[in-house]
Amino acid sequence: MVKGIILEGAIFLKRIALISTGGTIAMEADKSGLAVPTAGAKDLLDSLNNIKKEFIIDAIDFINIPSAHMTIKDLIGLRNLVMDISRKGYDGIVITHGTDTMEETAYFLDLTTDLNIPIVLTGSQRNLSAISSDVAINIMDSIRVAADEMAAEMGVLIVFASEIVPAREATKTHRTGLDTFKSLEFGHIGTIDNNRVLWFRKPIIKETYGLGNIDNIVVDIIPSYLGSDSRNIRNSIRDGVDGIVLQSLGAGHIPKAMLDGISEAISLSIPVVLTSRTIKGRFFTNTYGFEGSERHLRSLGVIFGEDLPSQKVRIKLMVLLSLGYDYDRIKYEFEKNYY
Repeated sequence: MVKGIILEGAIFLKRIALISTGGTIAMEADKSGLAVPTAGAKDLLDSLNNIKKEFIIDAIDFINIPSAHMTIKDLIGLRNLVMDISRKGYDGIVITHGTDTMEETAYFLDLTTDLNIPIVLTGSQRNLSAISSDVAINIMDSIRVAADEMAAEMGVLIVFASEIVPAREATKTHRTGLDTFKSLEFGHIGTIDNNRVLWFRKPIIKETYGLGNIDNIVVDIIPSYLGSDSRNIRNSIRDGVDGIVLQSLGAGHIPKAMLDGISEAISLSIPVVLTSRTIKGRFFTNTYGFEGSERHLRSLGVIFGEDLPSQKVRIKLMVLLSLGYDYDRIKYEFEKNYY
């Protein structure tokens, strides 16, 4: 790991931007004992100790809200800030964020930015007032990763509990556990150990598209379950959605009563992208032949989102729609690595 650049005996420390967006990591208990937003980027930076001697760290406030309150408008503003900061000579960017929607923000930035410096997101499961808070360690680990020369090759990253996970793979797996963010199928790509950043693998799939006019694009996630029908799909159609993410059962199966709604959406040129409520694995393609099976859905024109979870398929579909991609291009972008 390179902490600074050495030139003719002088050490130039890496310069890192620390952007705060709120979340548990920026909260403290009030008089009632309930955690509320209080801390800004400078407060978080002041909570760190020796690491400020190793790097030049600038504190930047964006917003201070629970991540459950994040909107697409907030993501656009955060992306604009990141793009602006990247032109100011920083060696890396760390974004502190609430854990509830961190994986969506990270994936959005991964899809829409292509910078030559690392972007790292982190947060905490225990607020600043909690016993054994994980605030300081997660920020310090993230700064070390953002300053590492290899990190820029890995895409946008989430650093949590001393593990490094790429944005495309990262999922919050535990409601309260400190090591909540995991790549469930492939494992983390690196770790921070003894103040060193160690890498194990480099992700193969890296997609960057940029961003068009996404402000008014609406994509709904429709779940399937025992006895589900087409009501939710038809409600979305009536509301004028631009796309639908359809969460299937198992390896790509849908209750029969949902098929009319799916066919109606596709006939109206609304792209329908399939995911699964089962969190690991890929879809069948030509295994089952019943109505609502994976083969039947493909024949109807349903696009397969493969291993991405519903929340990330929604983000990707919104990005593609913002760029004006038609059905064929959207299908290609979701399925190109699998078929």
